[in-house]
Amino acid sequence: MRRTTAHLHLTYGGGEASEALIGRRFTLEVEGSALTLMIDLTPNFQTRNKMAASYLDATALLRNHDRLQSLQCDDNLVRTRLVRTWKDMHEPTLRMLLDLGPRGQFAYAVRPHLLFTGGVQLDVLQALDASAFDSGVAETA
Repeated sequence: MRRTTAHLHLTYGGGEASEALIGRRFTLEVEGSALTLMIDLTPNFQTRNKMAASYLDATALLRNHDRLQSLQCDDNLVRTRLVRTWKDMHEPTLRMLLDLGPRGQFAYAVRPHLLFTGGVQLDVLQALDASAFDSGVAETA
């Protein structure tokens, strides 16, 4: 779907937010009427400066993953490709899988919300078991 990096904005319960995360390798997998958007967050840990904002926000996600309320991606190409796939499906469901490399994966059932200014916001409906996702899914959009 998209290999280059894009800035992400996360909100948590309690009004906390993360503004410095970077996602890359946005992959959309299709299995029946279920879509899974996978986002690689490992670049946030690949820094020598452990006080860098992206590193601090990534470690905050590790601590607060169960309180995640939404993820916003301002990348219009991600939005366009997600919308195109969504429209071609009958009653689709969307899951989001955040990959933190050796630190683990977090999965969520989400609802997309298109932003007026561009990009897409994914509102978390519930946390899912990330171990239920396998790497052998039929199609990649």
